[in-house]
Amino acid sequence: MGIWYTFYMSYRPSRNILLLGLTSFFNDLSSEMILSIFPAFFISVLKAGAGSLGFIEGLADGASNIIKIYAGKLSDRTQKRRPLIISGYALSVCVRPFYTLVGTVAGVAGLRFTDRIGKGLREGPRDAVISLSTSREETGRAFGFHRMLDTLGAIVGPLIAYLILRAYPDGFHIVFLAAFVLGICAVFTVLFVTEAVGAVQRKDISLSSFALFSSEFKRYLLALLFLSFGSIPVAVLLLKTQNIGLTLASIPLFYLLYNVTYAGFSYGAGKLSDKHGHKKIIIIGYLLLVLGYIFLARAEHTIPLAISFCILGLFPALTDGVQRAFASTLSGKGERGSALGYVNAVSGVGLLCAGIVGGYVWQVFGVNVALWLAGILALFGLGVLATVNPARSLDA
Repeated sequence: MGIWYTFYMSYRPSRNILLLGLTSFFNDLSSEMILSIFPAFFISVLKAGAGSLGFIEGLADGASNIIKIYAGKLSDRTQKRRPLIISGYALSVCVRPFYTLVGTVAGVAGLRFTDRIGKGLREGPRDAVISLSTSREETGRAFGFHRMLDTLGAIVGPLIAYLILRAYPDGFHIVFLAAFVLGICAVFTVLFVTEAVGAVQRKDISLSSFALFSSEFKRYLLALLFLSFGSIPVAVLLLKTQNIGLTLASIPLFYLLYNVTYAGFSYGAGKLSDKHGHKKIIIIGYLLLVLGYIFLARAEHTIPLAISFCILGLFPALTDGVQRAFASTLSGKGERGSALGYVNAVSGVGLLCAGIVGGYVWQVFGVNVALWLAGILALFGLGVLATVNPARSLDA
C-alpha cells in the first residue's frame, strides 16, 4: 500500500483514470486467478498439454484483438464509449462460473473465447478514454498507472488461487466461483466512469481509411506484428515448471512472481517513456523478453526458473501501456480510438500465431526450440521498430 500511495501522490490521476484502474484491478484479480491455474487445470483435469493450451490462448487473444478494431472505431463514431466498456467487462465476468461445468478442451475454448470477446469490446474504448482523460505529455504515465493497478490485481489473484489449491488440491471449482464473485466488483466500479469526448473523423474501416494514417504509424504496426509473433503466451511458458518436476499447485506462484515484476515497474516505465521516449522503452522491454527466454531455456532448478519469470515480467511492464501511448503520439486525436484498435488487432493476429505455433512447437519439438524461434522473431520486429520516427509522423 505504501508504494501505491507514493505513486498516487506523485501522479494524482484524473477521476476516470483512477476508476478505470480500480476496475482493471478487480477484473484482473478475477481473471488472473483463472489464468494462473490454467496450466494445472489442463494437465490434471483436461489431460492436455502445450499444444491445446497455446491454441486456446492464441485463438482467444486473436479474436479479442480483432474485435478491438471495430469497438475502437465504433466508440469514435458514436462518442459512446461507456456502454462498450461496461458490456465488455460484464460479458467476461458472467462466463467465469461456467468453468466449473466443463471438462473438455472444446468447452474451455468456448468460454475463453467468450471471455476474450468481452475484452475486445472494452479495451479500445477504454484506452481511448484513458488517452482523452489526460494530456499528451502524460499519456505514458496515465497508461502506466492504469497497468500498475491492473497488474496489482494480477498479483493478488494468483496468490489466492495458490492458497486455495494448496488447501484443496482439486479445488479448481472453488477458484472459478471465487473469481466470479470478485469480478462483480469490477462491473460495479466501471459504472461510475464518465464519457470522454474527443474530435471525430467519420470514416469506415477500410483500406481507404487505413491509408489516412501516417507511414510511421503503419511501419509501427508492422513492427508490432513481428514483435507479437515472438510473444509466447505466459500460460504456455508456465508449463516449464513441469519440465523441472514442480508440483501443479506451485504454478500460480511463478505467475505471481511474473506479475510482481510487472506491477512494480509499470508505472515507472510509463513515466520514463514520457521523459526519454516511448520507442526506447519498448525496445528495452523486448530485449528483456529475449533475455527472459534465454534464462527460461537454461533453467533447470527452482531459483533460475524464478529469476526467469521475474525478467519476463519486466517485458509487459515496459511495453504494454507504453505501446499504446506510442500509438497515441503517432495518430491524430480524432482517430485515437481507431488507432488503438488497429494496434490491438495487429497485436492479436501476432498473438494468435504465437499461441498456436508456439504451443505446437513447444509440445512437438521441445521448449528450447519454441523459445529460440520466438526470440528471433522478436529481434526482427525490433529491427523494424528502429526505423519508426515519431517526428516524421508529427510533421505529416
